[in-house]
Amino acid sequence: MILGLRSALPLALLVCVVLSASACAPQPMRVTREPQTLRLVAAASCESSAQRAAEAYEASRPWVTTDVQVFNTSVAEEVLREGGADVALLSWLWDGVEEPDVPLWTEGFGRDGVAVIVHPESSIAEVGLVELREIFQGRLQEWDGMTLTVVSREGGSGTRAAFESMVLGGESPTLNAVVVPSSDSMIEYVASTPGAIGYVATERASGDVRILPVEGVLPTEQAIADGRYPLWRQLYLATRGEPTGEAREFCQWLLRGGTRILSGVTSRRRPAVAREEPDPGGT
Repeated sequence: MILGLRSALPLALLVCVVLSASACAPQPMRVTREPQTLRLVAAASCESSAQRAAEAYEASRPWVTTDVQVFNTSVAEEVLREGGADVALLSWLWDGVEEPDVPLWTEGFGRDGVAVIVHPESSIAEVGLVELREIFQGRLQEWDGMTLTVVSREGGSGTRAAFESMVLGGESPTLNAVVVPSSDSMIEYVASTPGAIGYVATERASGDVRILPVEGVLPTEQAIADGRYPLWRQLYLATRGEPTGEAREFCQWLLRGGTRILSGVTSRRRPAVAREEPDPGGT
């Protein structure tokens, strides 16, 4: 028994030495990130995309808190230029407004459609670009005996700028047009006014109105992506000068693959369509 105990002592000492050495070994350094706040400003038509992007970005970088403000595109750009936001999501870029002292860095991150909408009981089944131009310039005022009411967005709306550029050649709509201040008010007015015809970003369309095919094509996500739907526009990320810090990280994240969360219809109810085709959507 004594001999057995003596032979076990060296082994016990060896175990103690190994345990002591492992306890003294350098441990991995834990880096605590400094809390960051990322200020986003979005055009109203990009609101859903901005909110989803902010939520996903916070989930991937828990030390970052995002703050999202929403305005029309013109005001969103002004907020960015004045330093009230780090990154903007814009639905339109105006030519000739670049200010030398506040240069903007911009990069496209996706496409969006401009959906032409009518009252659910409207007799209009589909419309061409020439007919749209005639309607919104006030030269075509009736359709199948129904008096048409043109509804347009306010000045400074990126959706209005895109529609006027693509349909009216940059001209304003008829002076008789009803002008509304938001996508929600556009949908509310068209949905309650027989004969009304207007437009919204595809992301903002709802089942309260009916979306018309333009040149025979509905604004489905695929038709917008491949350019078959004629009323599509580029969406932009923008910063004051080259992005730095957390703004740069966010832009790189979104452009590398964050756009996956931005696809699909975002309204709670699916928009009604003029005929049986894939449900319309936007990015």
